Amino acid sequence: MTGIDAPRLSDLCIIFFNQIDFDTPRLAQFINRTPTFRERDEAHVQFDDSIVNVKFTGRTHEFGFPASRIEISCREPDWQLSSIAQVCNSSLPPLFMVEDLYIERQYYSLRVPWKTDAVENTLWLELLLSFTAVKNLYLSEEFVPGIAAALQELVGGRTTEVLPSLQNIFVEELEPQGLFQEHIEQFIAARQLSGHPVAISIWDEEREEIAPPPFVPAPAETVKN
Repeated sequence: MTGIDAPRLSDLCIIFFNQIDFDTPRLAQFINRTPTFRERDEAHVQFDDSIVNVKFTGRTHEFGFPASRIEISCREPDWQLSSIAQVCNSSLPPLFMVEDLYIERQYYSLRVPWKTDAVENTLWLELLLSFTAVKNLYLSEEFVPGIAAALQELVGGRTTEVLPSLQNIFVEELEPQGLFQEHIEQFIAARQLSGHPVAISIWDEEREEIAPPPFVPAPAETVKN
């Protein structure tokens, strides 16, 4: 990678098989000095039964704008999440341009149910840590409970430690009551108190429609520690 320059390169696909260490600084340097990659302001972290990948594209460009991705072949949820977090934090250049982040299924449905209880909250926070410029976070329903539980830990002085620029969370299949509402209320209240409010809306992944939420998080002053 150190001897390659490809200023007009628009599409890149890298696949890791049975990898343990994803610290590849030369890959990050190569991507960082390729001008077309610096235009990517949309990222999709996608999970499937046997792979996980992070795909970058540009929402401001015409349809068909090439998407580049790094893919990892592995099966266990905790390994998938740990691996993709390592890639985003060490193998990629700083993700300052990404404003829209999608965490979703690779296909419409997973053959094997996502095991939320098998994934530590800290792994979600490690993944989100590198996306400092993200304003809009889109979540498929499988990943909502784990991410909501992770965000719940960001209170007090840690409120803007992860996703400091976040303004909106769009959730697929958002229910009026449930664990998401229970876990997210403290995070929403803490962000409001810090002067960095976050709004919750429904995301229809198929239609790309957005609707108001079926619940309103409790005001900051009514949330109990």
